[in-house]
Amino acid sequence: MKDLEKGVIAITEESKKTPVAGKYDVIVCGGGPSGFIAAIASARKGAKTLLIERYGFLGGTATAGMMVEFGSIYNGTDVLLGGVTHEFLHCLTEYGGAYRTNEKTHHTIFDPESMIMVCQNMVLQSKVTVRLHTLIVSSIMEGNKITGVITESKSGREAFLGKVIIDATGDGDVAVSAGATYQMGIDNSSEDLQPVTLEVILGNVDATRVPQSYDEWLANVTEARKNGEWLIPTERIFSWGRVKKRGAPDDPHRSFFFINGTNVLNINGCDTQDLTRAEIESRNQVECLVECMRKYFPGFEESYLDRTAAQAGIRETRRIIGDYTLTRDDVLSARHFSDGVVPACNSIDVHDSEGKDFAHEYLSSGTYYEIPYRSFLPVGIENLLVTGRSFSSDRFALGSARVMVVCMPMGAACGIAAALASEKNSSPRRLNPEEVRIQLKKEGTILSP
Repeated sequence: MKDLEKGVIAITEESKKTPVAGKYDVIVCGGGPSGFIAAIASARKGAKTLLIERYGFLGGTATAGMMVEFGSIYNGTDVLLGGVTHEFLHCLTEYGGAYRTNEKTHHTIFDPESMIMVCQNMVLQSKVTVRLHTLIVSSIMEGNKITGVITESKSGREAFLGKVIIDATGDGDVAVSAGATYQMGIDNSSEDLQPVTLEVILGNVDATRVPQSYDEWLANVTEARKNGEWLIPTERIFSWGRVKKRGAPDDPHRSFFFINGTNVLNINGCDTQDLTRAEIESRNQVECLVECMRKYFPGFEESYLDRTAAQAGIRETRRIIGDYTLTRDDVLSARHFSDGVVPACNSIDVHDSEGKDFAHEYLSSGTYYEIPYRSFLPVGIENLLVTGRSFSSDRFALGSARVMVVCMPMGAACGIAAALASEKNSSPRRLNPEEVRIQLKKEGTILSP
């Protein structure tokens, strides 16, 4: 090793053998909304399934990121999603830590602790093997075929082998390690990426007095900014809602509210230095947010900070280039595909990289687009499916598909495909997509023609 003052180029480590800790039909990397659903879907199809998660609990963006709101699965005519996703949404409500603000749309606000337990219960009941507190550090490759992953944890460095691997890391970590190509932002610069947000929950809120309209919330932020007290680089609060905690008294005068309002710019969620800055800056913004809420927002005068998310929420990073790239035009024209496996109707919202605002682009009422199976297949890599936020799309299509109620059925499609491919000892690319569609229709995950 060179002298530190002269600059270290690299440190050469001694070669070492990595023990194989297990062999599986399907390995799901990441236990967020897309990952835990993928693991359930795979295991229920009979595949020996391993789910690897870096935190000590499941749920990802919904729990660690504390984005405690599931959007609509209704396009104005039909409830689009059935299968595991629909089952999960109902299990969460029945558990008691969530409530639907609209029965038809299934729009739901939930307690993150309840989400953690429902995720865990459904995964374990499906006979999925779970490894928590485990970080995936590289892919095991044989030519262009991925055969497993290398992990690091308190147990040391370990290898897990699988017939099919599902990358549900949100950042495409496994796919990139396997050699997949990707895009990020407009020109792969963090300056183009959407801002990141640290979610908070406030306690002791009088819900009977909280503003109901977007215009009222906007006016309060505007006043606070005019007085020099709103120091957050956004001109609005993005979303908010009452959280009903399981077992807690249902007192609207002393309720809990989640606030989606902090904003940190120019963050590359695949860069540790940027992530560190995101956490520090967003937590520094929390005090400003809480004080402004108490001073300018009716109902929040006596509120307090109940909790913050374990991590800042990331809206976009890598988009893996797949056999098909879903586009903005596909979304807004409600395009269907012969290999369409995920229906969705969410509006496109891409947050301004300067942090000021974002605009919605909506589909026509009664329509929906489909995500094709090909968008989960990274170009040039076999035995790998990429689901969730890093699937193959342009950044505008991602502005619709990145939401959790779309990422979950992506996971169901990939979990079923992985189990089918494993059973056939085949790469997912060689599967007939119609086989996946048939299974998804049987389970009600996608609509029948």
